[in-house]
Amino acid sequence: MTGALLAGLGIGLVGALLLAAGVDLQSRAVQAAHGRSRVWLHDRRWWGGAVLLATAVGTNLGALALAPVSAVQSVNIVALAASTLFAARSGRVVLTRRTLLAVAACIVGVVGFVAVLAAHPAEPSGHDLDPERTAVLTILAGLVLVAVVVTLAGRRTPRVGATGALLGLGTAAMTFASITTVVKAHVDLVLDEGLPTVLADPATLLAVGLLMLAGTLASVLLQRAHRDLAPPTVVAGTTLTDTVTAAMIGILVLEESAPTLLAAMLLLACAVLAVIGVQGLRRALPAAGSDPTRHPPGGTVPQSAPIGRHRSGEGPGGVQDAALVDLRSGAS
Repeated sequence: MTGALLAGLGIGLVGALLLAAGVDLQSRAVQAAHGRSRVWLHDRRWWGGAVLLATAVGTNLGALALAPVSAVQSVNIVALAASTLFAARSGRVVLTRRTLLAVAACIVGVVGFVAVLAAHPAEPSGHDLDPERTAVLTILAGLVLVAVVVTLAGRRTPRVGATGALLGLGTAAMTFASITTVVKAHVDLVLDEGLPTVLADPATLLAVGLLMLAGTLASVLLQRAHRDLAPPTVVAGTTLTDTVTAAMIGILVLEESAPTLLAAMLLLACAVLAVIGVQGLRRALPAAGSDPTRHPPGGTVPQSAPIGRHRSGEGPGGVQDAALVDLRSGAS
């Protein structure tokens, strides 16, 4: 590894920890508000999480100037372990064997995915950066259209359930990954042509507008995922989809890697393993307070409540103990 690559990965690691902390804070705020934006927008925890996430984006910009986009995005898998520990420390998640196995599957799948990519680097050659920028902008525009459809569908069906929440989360993560590749293309252009030249290009203005729209839509979908899924599940789904999407764009468009047929099969196997891990987390860790009908404010918590240490009006310990026993047994 070169010094620049190591520095990029180190900066990306800091960003991953900031990502985990930011997601955890926003998840607490959204779940406490039962998904009502008028409530969580007034919660300091949500804004604190937003600041941490914005800082994580800033660190990613520095990392992208030093390392390939697929390598930088893959470091975010560290956020999954950190997010799980945050949730367990706050008492909202009880770590079980099933949970730990799901986390391990996610980490092994993503690390294996990145290791295969790193073992098959593309031949160094001069790239025509303008066509690459056009290609990544086209991909982002397509994902924006998908995000619009998913966002409107979610408005018509406020409670979409875990499967719908995962679909929205996957769309958000793919959009975020595409945003990263667009930023990477412009970082390369700035390093190659200089900032004044890039800023004077009309395509840059178009890219800025598209990035703002894409970021807004992806953020809306991410908040909905916070409402219906546990923080580790949100981080796992985001990390997996983000990494795989960024890697595919990096391979097919930015020519960062040149995997063989065997390597492509290994990539697929690693991606499948990571998907299994995300599904395992989703089943083991449904979000606390995701359904107000099951968690009415000031009311009782049903015996099937899978996460958290909720107080109830049924007397000390009665329903709370049942919920914790149900969680430890791995029921969802």
